[in-house]
Amino acid sequence: MPKGKKSALVAALALFSEQGFDGTSTVQVAEKAGISQATIFKYFHTKQDLLLAIVEPVMENFFPHYRDEFFDGIRACETLPEMVSFMIHDRYAFITGNKEAIKILAMEMMISQEMRDLFGKLLAADDFNFLAELLKMFRETGELRDDIDAPGIIRIIAGQLMGFIIESNFAPGIMGDRQRDLQLISEQIVRTISK
Repeated sequence: MPKGKKSALVAALALFSEQGFDGTSTVQVAEKAGISQATIFKYFHTKQDLLLAIVEPVMENFFPHYRDEFFDGIRACETLPEMVSFMIHDRYAFITGNKEAIKILAMEMMISQEMRDLFGKLLAADDFNFLAELLKMFRETGELRDDIDAPGIIRIIAGQLMGFIIESNFAPGIMGDRQRDLQLISEQIVRTISK
């Protein structure tokens, strides 16, 4: 990736996560990146294109674009508790490794129909239905409650995981051992979705 393009992405990531997309100008991005505004527009025709260059890879990986590796990890698990534990640890590592971009994505999804539409397309791409495949694998264990559907699994897992991440950022003093807490979250989810 050209140095100017990379600098623009890094600067925009920091500024958008601190000030929001609407609160950040391309002049500010250029100043922080140490490049000209013309360089930004050379690589990204609009500020919206710059935003998409940041959030699209995150969205593609949140419901993994590299899904074979993700689903291979789940397939290696034999039981529902193992699958849930894998998902919690895998997605926690992804989210904490991409905090700024996830923050931007969350903010933009609340206000941008374009972002919500993009997210929806990634969930059920023509070539692969992430939710249907996940539900199938969970059902194959024979341990999943019959009344739990794919969106329900995602809501339960995402709700617990996002609650934990919010807690760790806003009230780190009450946190225990992270690995122990992640295991407790996995156990709580398993109790909720098991027969």
